[in-house]
Amino acid sequence: MPTQTLRVTTDVRRDLLASAAMFKNDAAVIWEYVVNSLQYVERGTAPRVQVMVKPRLREIDVSDNGRGMSADELQHYFRMHGENLDRRRGRIGRGKFGTGKSAAFGIAKKFRVDTRKDGLRNVVELTRDTIDRSSGDEIPLSWMVRNEVTPLPSGTSVTISEIMLPRISTPAIIEYIERHLQAFRALGAEVAVNDHVCEYREPAVAESFAFRPTSQQAAVLGDVELRIKVAQAPLPETDLGVAITAGAGNLVAIERAGIERKEFGNYLFGDVDVPNLETADTALEAYDSSRSLSLNPAHPVSVALIPFIGSKLEEVRLRLVQRQREARKSEQARRLAQEADRIAEILNRDFETVRQRLSDIRAASSARGTAGSTFGSSQEAGTDPGEWVEGFQTPGDIEKTRTANKGNGGKNRKPPNIAAAGSPSADGRNAVDPAGGGDGDRRKPRGGLRVDYRNLGSDEPRSFYDPPSFAILINLDHPVVAAALSDGGVEEPAFRRLSYEIAFSEYAMALGYEMAQRDPDIPADDLLYEVRSSLNRVSVAAAALYR
Repeated sequence: MPTQTLRVTTDVRRDLLASAAMFKNDAAVIWEYVVNSLQYVERGTAPRVQVMVKPRLREIDVSDNGRGMSADELQHYFRMHGENLDRRRGRIGRGKFGTGKSAAFGIAKKFRVDTRKDGLRNVVELTRDTIDRSSGDEIPLSWMVRNEVTPLPSGTSVTISEIMLPRISTPAIIEYIERHLQAFRALGAEVAVNDHVCEYREPAVAESFAFRPTSQQAAVLGDVELRIKVAQAPLPETDLGVAITAGAGNLVAIERAGIERKEFGNYLFGDVDVPNLETADTALEAYDSSRSLSLNPAHPVSVALIPFIGSKLEEVRLRLVQRQREARKSEQARRLAQEADRIAEILNRDFETVRQRLSDIRAASSARGTAGSTFGSSQEAGTDPGEWVEGFQTPGDIEKTRTANKGNGGKNRKPPNIAAAGSPSADGRNAVDPAGGGDGDRRKPRGGLRVDYRNLGSDEPRSFYDPPSFAILINLDHPVVAAALSDGGVEEPAFRRLSYEIAFSEYAMALGYEMAQRDPDIPADDLLYEVRSSLNRVSVAAAALYR
């Protein structure tokens, strides 16, 4: 009796759409084609990429001065999950999973490739309708132009059209490209989105540190150098963490090691190049095709790399925390802290009036005071040497939440985002962190919102709202603030009034930010009304302080 041969097969149609589903927004899709343009150029050629965003036409074009593709290479390009030819030849870079051709269908219905190489032009088009109607064994392509002689220089243009998104965000595309261009700084790459020339703008750096792995770590990681930089001011979420590359231009991960939730954690960023992520002798992949910018923690190189980065980020963060505590010991710092607490008291009284509407603010749940107290009960000001909440670092025990009367009235309600209180214990089965990210011994103002004076640099704005610590930071280095302080000190009415005006304005905008985070669809008019209303309330409440 003849044996039946079994084979692994695939439904190309479902395979392509499953890959496309990983690309959920216009910025990620466009970067997929921009990064191809940056990588696949002749050696010695500076990449030039033009992105044209056409919202009214529901269309985006990406054109480059790269090598282009021949007819045979174009056919290989449309092979699902086919490793690109450069990687086969040993040139490490992007294109490991071959998902680029499907990215467009995460947001659009039509994808067109117009490419020139060695004087020949080829144009291919693929539509969502063709994909849906295909048998699944293969998907036919519309070859619009085949090997047409052309005087045009080598290069490729891709057009993504019939975009299905309700709104195409040009600013989001620009921001995404600029954030990721750091991996291509050495190539002299230029990318323009419409008339805007994208540039990676490194945040202003206060200081930087370089770290080398131990000999044991280097045996796995290679002779790498980790650079950690301290920004002068809090960073937006997109700039946080250490950028990990596996060869020039091959950004594979951003590692934050949880420091973004801790004091001064959102001042830290950096980079490290680890080619061993690509060359390690293992069947495990160091990262996947989802472009999540996360490492596989089970990969042997990741096992050594993640703790190495995490320990150094924490080392630098603790230096900053200790330095800040030493600075607070001066007489002027003491007076500034008292003034900050007076402002915070006013703001927290106002915050109580809107707290119920913002009960799920993630930062407030871990801050000291009214908004972050144990299961919502209020606290008094002072020094708390031992307040801990559920966390990640120290062994400990977590307090059980007191449950309200059972019933059906709240079964569909979202539970409040309140951090569970705990206490450190060597035998604890859970993990706890000091509340607010310190070491469990820091001054706390009344209420959940903090106000603090910081030296953030003369080129930085006069104030910041810092969501992770739920704090308003007033920049003592800003020329206007510095001048007011130097004229008469902390007690000078001009300085105090300026501090109130800055803090109140930043507070009103902070509430607007939190409302927008909670409800991204809030109308602009409503958001503006809330900001103005908040500013008016706190200004009236503080009228007596201006005398």
